[in-house]
Amino acid sequence: MTPADKIKILPATKKDISGIAKVLEDTLGQDFRFGKNSFEYEVHYLFSRAIEDRNEQVYVAKQEGEILGFAYFINKPPANGTAILEMLAVRKDKQKQGIGSKLIRVSSEMYVEQEKNRGIDLRTLYLTTNTNNENAQKIYRTAGYMPTGEIEGFVGEGNVEIVMLKRVSSNLCPKDYKSK
Repeated sequence: MTPADKIKILPATKKDISGIAKVLEDTLGQDFRFGKNSFEYEVHYLFSRAIEDRNEQVYVAKQEGEILGFAYFINKPPANGTAILEMLAVRKDKQKQGIGSKLIRVSSEMYVEQEKNRGIDLRTLYLTTNTNNENAQKIYRTAGYMPTGEIEGFVGEGNVEIVMLKRVSSNLCPKDYKSK
């Protein structure tokens, strides 16, 4: 049994925000240090709104009640069948144990099913990650996300992000919109 086998992937609740904050502090904390507000305020503000918003979904990876990672999806209208995996993070001390792979695979499946139950037929999920983050790219490829291009300066001067896409439905655009 691997460490990932003991992990449960669940929709986040407001009670999970402090655990999400711990994961962020450990991994992506620099992204929440801007403006006049504190790190804690920014994290609580973003994730409490995301948990309440029907067009967003946050999932947590839990083991014995402890949050080890999270995935955050957004599908704001008009999304035209495409949603974004906005953030995915696993605590540094829990990385390279299969938790990130399980988190992205299971949360993506749960999210697509949730949207289908809302009457939304998602065709693709996409994400961006730094071109230097080979570990993340490997996890995303394993989960079915394929590189489709690069964006220079997307997350700061000199930074290059790779765009990755996962097809989740064979339903393409309506006939009138198909390219010829």
